[in-house]
Amino acid sequence: MIPAFSGAARSRLLPPSVPFRYFGAALMFHIVAWAVLFASAGELIGFTGGIGPVFAALHLTTLGVLVMTAIGATLQLLPVATRQPLRSVRATKLLWWLLTAGVVVFGLGAGLYRPQWMGPGAALVVAALALYGWLLLENLRRARGMRIVVLHGWAALGALVLLAASGLALVAFYEHGLALERGAIAALHLVVAGYGFMGLLAIGLSQFLLPMFALSPAPAPRIAKRALALALGAIVLATLDRLIFGQPSLLAASALLGLGAACVHVFSMERALAKRLRPPLGPAFFLIRVSWGCLIASLVLALALALGWRAEGSLPAFGLLLVVGWLLTFLLAVLQRVVPFLASAHAGGGARGMPLVSPLEPGGALAVHRALHIAALAGLLLALAAQSAELARLAAAAGLAAAVAYSLFFSRTLLRLRAARLQSAAAAGGAGA
Repeated sequence: MIPAFSGAARSRLLPPSVPFRYFGAALMFHIVAWAVLFASAGELIGFTGGIGPVFAALHLTTLGVLVMTAIGATLQLLPVATRQPLRSVRATKLLWWLLTAGVVVFGLGAGLYRPQWMGPGAALVVAALALYGWLLLENLRRARGMRIVVLHGWAALGALVLLAASGLALVAFYEHGLALERGAIAALHLVVAGYGFMGLLAIGLSQFLLPMFALSPAPAPRIAKRALALALGAIVLATLDRLIFGQPSLLAASALLGLGAACVHVFSMERALAKRLRPPLGPAFFLIRVSWGCLIASLVLALALALGWRAEGSLPAFGLLLVVGWLLTFLLAVLQRVVPFLASAHAGGGARGMPLVSPLEPGGALAVHRALHIAALAGLLLALAAQSAELARLAAAAGLAAAVAYSLFFSRTLLRLRAARLQSAAAAGGAGA
């Protein structure tokens, strides 16, 4: 039984080619990002910013994997949560082309030290994000359900504006030498992208998706609103500090508020999942809990950094915990449930109904991915602590193998979806005859 997609909700499903093209592109960029990091693992040790292969791998992950996945998932799942169809399916396809081309051009420019290429790439990405912002705004404006998800969507939309503005400012700095405090703008960009846009979308969709998969009640709205208020307070403080004040105390207060928001969110989710009707939660929820641990660890480290603590590799470790540990781990965990879920929804037609998720979900590749992904994350953290380029290269190799295993899971699921749809069509044709 898949209650969230029964009845009228199924009528708001996009054609399968729409979300799956986003997920497929994300998984290709996932492989490329790990490959680039493997080739430049030595540069990760002591990385503090600036264009080059590590910078390219970071943005192939953030734009190519995280943003691509988030857009594909929200375009499909938000209409179900808000009970409003998207304004335009054609716009979703144009958005994909703009974002994919932009990530390719921007990644090449950054990795090959060609800042003059980064501007056109960034322009394509911002055009894609503007189109996505319009689709998101129209859907949220007409929303009729799941108010807490909608509130997180509005907050993420605001963060998206800051993300685009700060990103363009950094590109102008690298390409044209625009006079600005690069470190402050880069820190702001990291906050509004990681904790703002991506983080708020991840937390908002968690209120809807995780209870649905676990057959549990949703977290109490009042607690979710408190977590959102704390998170917004943290982002606002960090923005004011980086743009105006530059005071370590403000940055520390921001990290403390963010830590409070993360703890409240994790507590409320665990409390809701404890009432589930579907034991056990499964391997995907193990990765989700790892991601929650990395979220909290990133904010603890952010607080320590704001208070003046420094150690070798601490800055890249913070980025690693935020981008790979929390966001990437969380999205890959959710995607391994969403992909078979959507495949099931699109496979069942006519009177045959909707098949169960499990027959469409190959588990072996996911088990390999899970082990290798955790090994890669732990290995990179150890490499930064030990300042070991060799260990970083081994960890990146594990991450690359994990990405290949995950793409195998995705491709097998698509093949099973195709076979199921052909079987359903043949059965419908036989019944008609």
